[in-house]
Amino acid sequence: MRYLYLLIIFTTLLILGCSAEHPSKPDETGVLPIRMNLQPAIQHGFAVTLVRVRITKGAFSQEQDLQISGSTAEGTFSDLEAGVYAINVEVYDNLTLIATGQGTGTVVPAQTTTVYITLQFVPGSLDVVINWGVPYEDSRRILLVGNSHTYYNGGVNTHLEALIDNVHPDWNVSVSASTAGGYTLQDHYNDPNTLNAISTGDWDLVILQEQSSRPMQDPDLFYLYAGQLSNLIGQSGALTGFYMTWAWRNNPEMYLPIRDAYMYIGAYLDALVAPAGVAFYHASQIHDAPNLYDADNYHPSMFGTYLVACTMLAEIWNINPVGNSYRPAGIDENTALLLQQIAWDTVQGSESKRHFSWPAILDWPDGYRRAS
Repeated sequence: MRYLYLLIIFTTLLILGCSAEHPSKPDETGVLPIRMNLQPAIQHGFAVTLVRVRITKGAFSQEQDLQISGSTAEGTFSDLEAGVYAINVEVYDNLTLIATGQGTGTVVPAQTTTVYITLQFVPGSLDVVINWGVPYEDSRRILLVGNSHTYYNGGVNTHLEALIDNVHPDWNVSVSASTAGGYTLQDHYNDPNTLNAISTGDWDLVILQEQSSRPMQDPDLFYLYAGQLSNLIGQSGALTGFYMTWAWRNNPEMYLPIRDAYMYIGAYLDALVAPAGVAFYHASQIHDAPNLYDADNYHPSMFGTYLVACTMLAEIWNINPVGNSYRPAGIDENTALLLQQIAWDTVQGSESKRHFSWPAILDWPDGYRRAS
């Protein structure tokens, strides 16, 4: 397999408007100029004759062929709302598709976003249709679809429901799960029990968890069945979300491809992504943080499952888990506070910009310190 590494610079200029009636959704439009250096492709002996770029955000999709001049291809997308966009790139040598790539870019007021996209010399595409639903914050009936990463340690659903009940018992939130050991989303799509659970549960939100290595080893199958299940979820009247898993303890290189695959499909479907894998990574950067892994270095320990649940609390409802008094047996208060803080900082961080910034001042529980 050969790869091209092309740097794409996205410069975003947004014109902000004001709306007293809808302060949470200001009238924003933006332009997304794109400039791509084709020199790496030329050095591989290709004559690049066409570069096609498609950006997607939920039901919105826009495509254009960049103008090629020498070793540069450029173009501009206009009238864009703020947010994260999935990006598909196709590179042609005459009529031959020589490379494809996927990534995400963020439209942010008055900022420039730099996105690195790896173009692979294999064709690929994704065509997904979704339906719109209620805001995630209004979710009261939630279904988690996954495998042992979901059902370990009593189930993420059990701990998530306990966390939300601790702060909003009046909401009567119900969190259920449809799981089977080792299942991929493809297995779930072919399992009548899963399909029945999705279609008959009157859910507000269905969160999908892929088998832990598939987003890295076979992302096309991940994208395909994520899209297929999202269609069914939309038809049932619910929203789609994703539960990003983590790198195995003995294979930390898994982190980036898993993270980027979940970020991509989340942007493509304009769906929620609970970045548990990012939270695991950030915890690994802290000295004396608890062991988030079970003895097999693959599944979560109780600490890991609790971190996942705290991350979902923050991502779904934008509720800060720090100070939540619910903690499973075996997790002391200081450790719970540390995991809660990691979850909140992870969700508040801007992972789509490929960086994470710790607060300048963070009151860590006694006995813990940030890694240098």
